[in-house]
Amino acid sequence: MRGFWRISLILTILVGLLLVLSCAGTREKKNEIAREGEIHLQIGTNYLNKGNLEMAHFELNKAARMIPENPEVHFALGTVHVLREDLELAIKEFKRTIELDSHYADAYNNLAFSYLKSGRLDEAIQASEKALQEVTYETPERALTIIGWAHYKKGDPARALDYLGRALETRPNHPDAENKIATIFLEEGRTDKAKNVLLDLVKRVPNFAGARLNLGIVFFKEQDILAARKEFQAVMDLVDPKSEEGRLAQGYLDLLE
Repeated sequence: MRGFWRISLILTILVGLLLVLSCAGTREKKNEIAREGEIHLQIGTNYLNKGNLEMAHFELNKAARMIPENPEVHFALGTVHVLREDLELAIKEFKRTIELDSHYADAYNNLAFSYLKSGRLDEAIQASEKALQEVTYETPERALTIIGWAHYKKGDPARALDYLGRALETRPNHPDAENKIATIFLEEGRTDKAKNVLLDLVKRVPNFAGARLNLGIVFFKEQDILAARKEFQAVMDLVDPKSEEGRLAQGYLDLLE
């Protein structure tokens, strides 16, 4: 009987050791997968920063399978989807980012931008307001610009100009806010005001295709054909001809022939 208990005790110890070793092996395997996931995240982010969206998407999807609870992976994937104009997928990824980190201010901002591009204006405003509530948010002018433009799209130019003005108070010479103000002036027939904003903006940011397009429209309205052609051609040199800005610039160039 004593021998039986001794064997039973040895077996119990052996089973315990096997369980401990198994758990340790599982933890090490998980850690190894997590480390590999972080590498794919870094590679994918580097591709994203270089503008290689196809490889960024490939690497970040690998990272998402290995470290699905990492908010940075979903934020980067959302950014890829925005740049590829896959807005519904972008919205999904930014919402997942926020589920994992409810204080991720830039995720609220990019979610707002995706909503704005999708025409979901009220949701864009709500997401931007969430970004503004986060004390770590370093670029509030971006959220204010989104809110302003959403109000303009909703048919309230006065409120839009108020928010865009607040964006410029937060960050003077913010190009996107300035160009949107100029766009509102243009569409309201306040060409001189638009021109003043755009001349200064294009001088400071000559590669801003949207501003050069608007300046070309100003010159077109003033019947300054040479100046208009110069701006529209500059847009064609800066953007994909199939983009909205490219198609519009080409349309004006065709009118000037």
